[in-house]
Amino acid sequence: MGKYKSVKHYELISTKNGSSKLTDLINISKDRNCAKSSPVFWLQIRKGNKWVKPRLTGLFKTSEKGFFKGDLDKRRCLLIFQFVNDGLVIYCFENYYPKNLNSVFSVIEEFIVNDKKVIPVYL
Repeated sequence: MGKYKSVKHYELISTKNGSSKLTDLINISKDRNCAKSSPVFWLQIRKGNKWVKPRLTGLFKTSEKGFFKGDLDKRRCLLIFQFVNDGLVIYCFENYYPKNLNSVFSVIEEFIVNDKKVIPVYL
């Protein structure tokens, strides 16, 4: 847990279908209206014993409740964030960044149905 109410730290617990694109520790913080893009949250990664600045990506609302979107490598990798209880699941879609996220949510729904439950990747 972060030092402040507006920050939460998560530790990588598991990955599926490959390796993580992020660090083992991540920081999710509430936006403080400092950017024109106005995300709801910000994602920050940790290298060594320091949080890397600038922040990696903003987390923006989607049409699906509880899901947020962000990106890596200038929209080469779509990230979908799902907060589950006290954990966080991050779905990574490499080389895939559609304007309409309906196909992405179909893939996520199929993943959840086949897996029978959502296992938080970060806690």
